[in-house]
Amino acid sequence: MEEKTCCEILRALMEYIPDSIYLKDLEGKFVMVSKAKAANSNVTDEEMIGKTDFDFMPLEEAEKSYFDDQRVIESDKPLLDKVEKITRPDGVFDWVSATKASRRNENGKIIGLIGISRNITKRIEMERHILNMLSIASHDLRSPLVSVESTIKLLIRGSFGKIDDSVKATLEDIFERVKKLTKIVNEYLSKSSLMYAEIPPKENLDLREDIIDPILDEFANEILENQITIDNKLGAIPGDRIIIKANKNWIRIVYRNLISNAIKYGGKNCVIAFGFEDADDHYKLNVYNNGPCIPEEERSKIFDKFYSKESKGSGIGLWIIRDLIRKHGGDIWYDDSLNSYSNFIFTIPKED
Repeated sequence: MEEKTCCEILRALMEYIPDSIYLKDLEGKFVMVSKAKAANSNVTDEEMIGKTDFDFMPLEEAEKSYFDDQRVIESDKPLLDKVEKITRPDGVFDWVSATKASRRNENGKIIGLIGISRNITKRIEMERHILNMLSIASHDLRSPLVSVESTIKLLIRGSFGKIDDSVKATLEDIFERVKKLTKIVNEYLSKSSLMYAEIPPKENLDLREDIIDPILDEFANEILENQITIDNKLGAIPGDRIIIKANKNWIRIVYRNLISNAIKYGGKNCVIAFGFEDADDHYKLNVYNNGPCIPEEERSKIFDKFYSKESKGSGIGLWIIRDLIRKHGGDIWYDDSLNSYSNFIFTIPKED
């Protein structure tokens, strides 16, 4: 393609595409921005060149953007469809979907990044409405299910009169089915309440004592029944304490989901391991299992909302935990480079 044609295409993108498009150097300074990007900051595109997000965004939002930029550049891994809440110059909040990737020169050297943000406020508002309806429906279903469950339990115990063994066996089967249905309803109720929630207060947590050990206790029966080996690499950390700053309930949800999946998909006799790495301005954590790895064709979709390879799955578990981690200022991704087994890695920024 001729250079003139390439320049015309680039100019058209920067001039007419309604999404915010921008190029930054290694220091985070804008070297090129689209008209839409500049308009969203209430300035001209020329006024943005040579400046950074800190000149146009609230400090906290600018710091998160800078952290994402540096992670993309250092890891050379793109950031895909990160949903963010940003503040416009007039003080109104918008929701955007941000994608960033490293940018290279003609010699293949990384010289910065390119990013694109799309306003998805209307989509988020619609999803919130749907989730609100889901929450209401789940709540309305929960009470009668609990009542049915309790009544069946009383029937099994003979509280309403003696029953023969065949009827008792049928009731026990029905009880287990209702119990599973109640669990599913509770899951939808819990997860729908987490979507788009603002992060609660953070606190200093001992990763092993406050998070890992209590979650392992919850799954003690499943671990025993499936003869799973827990390889807790956190025990090798000097000082025997790993302190992170995060919201306890949210980080427990993250580990609970990852450990549940590791048990489910790792299979009988599998090994589940936890890792920790101090990486300058953030901590890198992981949950690994030596079961079958996720097929290549599914990996780009596992964090998508409502994606599940099983019809009975809600498809929002991994989407939820990615959202919770990102609201902490970190990120999560899937990796199979460790002996070709499944490894979920996530980061939590350090805070004073």
